[in-house]
Amino acid sequence: MDTLKSERIVQDYLQHEPKYKRKIQEFSGTLDTTPEKIFPLLCPAREADWIPGWDCKLIYTESGYAEDKCVFQTEKSDHMGEGLWTFTGFKLNNSIEFVRFQQDLLTHCKISLTQNKDGTTTTSWKYIYTALSEKGNKEIDSIHVENKTFNAIIKMIDHYLKTGKSISKFSPSMKMVHGPQ
Repeated sequence: MDTLKSERIVQDYLQHEPKYKRKIQEFSGTLDTTPEKIFPLLCPAREADWIPGWDCKLIYTESGYAEDKCVFQTEKSDHMGEGLWTFTGFKLNNSIEFVRFQQDLLTHCKISLTQNKDGTTTTSWKYIYTALSEKGNKEIDSIHVENKTFNAIIKMIDHYLKTGKSISKFSPSMKMVHGPQ
């Protein structure tokens, strides 16, 4: 096989320091329920029920809900900012993976649910941010998400599961996510 072209591409890349940055963050939290109760909430449409301020436009889904290869969009006005999202992995009641495309940043996320023997579920979140430009490098440098932000997400899900209602955007948990209102 003639692999000269591919070898040249790889060698050119390896001889230079990566031009664009990558940042990886991992978080976990525990909820007092089963994966079967949590999993349906990890859906672009259903997140509007439990995340204050969440809004999206469904681009493609056969069911209207989360599914493999589902595509949706968030606008600049959304607290997550403008982006095109697509599910890249979907294992019912187990895990979802999605990629979010923005002009200068690509985000890959995997959320896994693990049933514990005591009836609780551990949720594990892994985010991989990859810059696509120099502006993206600056965005990666500005990402300082802390455990308290992800603890707020766990509190939002827990509140919804217990009450059937979204937590107030003025609650202390929400201030951790969005800053002071």
